[in-house]
Amino acid sequence: MVFIEPIYNLGGITPTSNAMIDKLQTAEVSSRFNFVPNYGISALRDMVTTMGGGSVSNSGENFLLQSAATANSLAQLTTTERGQFLSVAFDCGINVQVPAVPVGTQKVEWGYTDGVNGVYFGQDSTGVYVALVQNGVETQKVYQQNWNVDTMDGTSQSRVTLNTFTGYLYQIRYGYSYGQVELRIVAVNPQNFQQPITIHRFNPLGDILISDPNQNIKALANNGAAGGSVSLNVGGRYFNNLGTVTETSRITTEIRTNTLITNAVFSPTVSFRRKQFFPDGTTRPNSVNLSIESFDILGSADFAWELRVRSQLTGASFLSVSSTPSSETAFLSDVTATDMDQAAGVRILAGISLAGKTDGLSNFNVNYALPGNEILTLAVKSLSGTGNGSVALRMRELW
Repeated sequence: MVFIEPIYNLGGITPTSNAMIDKLQTAEVSSRFNFVPNYGISALRDMVTTMGGGSVSNSGENFLLQSAATANSLAQLTTTERGQFLSVAFDCGINVQVPAVPVGTQKVEWGYTDGVNGVYFGQDSTGVYVALVQNGVETQKVYQQNWNVDTMDGTSQSRVTLNTFTGYLYQIRYGYSYGQVELRIVAVNPQNFQQPITIHRFNPLGDILISDPNQNIKALANNGAAGGSVSLNVGGRYFNNLGTVTETSRITTEIRTNTLITNAVFSPTVSFRRKQFFPDGTTRPNSVNLSIESFDILGSADFAWELRVRSQLTGASFLSVSSTPSSETAFLSDVTATDMDQAAGVRILAGISLAGKTDGLSNFNVNYALPGNEILTLAVKSLSGTGNGSVALRMRELW
């Protein structure tokens, strides 16, 4: 039997995908996060903001953002983790369905933004639009009829008619600093295929479109001054880097020594929270992804320990991290807090530390990013009597 190796020729491949020697060029996809709505609202994954009676709820299938009927009511859902631009391009997306067309001053928006920088989709009483915000100013807002690739009105190249009630996956792609921003909608075309449809590209025209490319994925329902209830259904949210990922990070450490530990309640030792603005001297929101790296505990007695986020402290004073130039870290730290509300916040990990032995965690397996300006605390409690403890808490800053 003779086996003849088949010959495959690349046909119809664009020059950008063909390496000129009959090899197909591909890009590695590296997922940063992929949040599904199936498990409800989580303090570790979601930041919820409401005003004027607005609400965010979860049905197990999606999140429902709904304003109240009173004026200036809003509901907002934001990922705790930001996308981290670590390669040559990124791709992010959010599933959205608009139950009813906004009227009056109502609007719904969804996309990749912290409200200061970013790009997003939206719908108001005028129609569906895409928009760009730069340093707190909405510099471009383009309605559907003016999209420069496919207006999705049934007559453009895709032959698809946009209906936000249907529900779609909305995607945003971005390359390098002076490159385009591409917006896409994944929809079923007339041939009954699910198709990513590029609808619009923002062009740089000599400036950087997204001056800070590390943004949250956010959704908003806002009824404005005229009031009336408006809502938005939100499904999954994801962020991918396209191409080989190269991470740059630093480890930031704070230490507290010889603190008295009792067996009554957990006592705060070292706490971290992010600076509001970073780099220092700017008004740019701190967009560095911050996570737990490791910690050590040395005690004169057996201790229980816990890591708690959104802790509420007494006597805390958040200052520059010791022995670290302020310009080199996105953190502030506290080593002076005397008490902690035992019922506030969320415990994300706990364990036991033995007397006279340096115990700790050197490989933190919980995929956790510090949300917003919330506080993270390493707290300890003696298992019997009192003791003295020294701790070191290390955090990772992904730059």
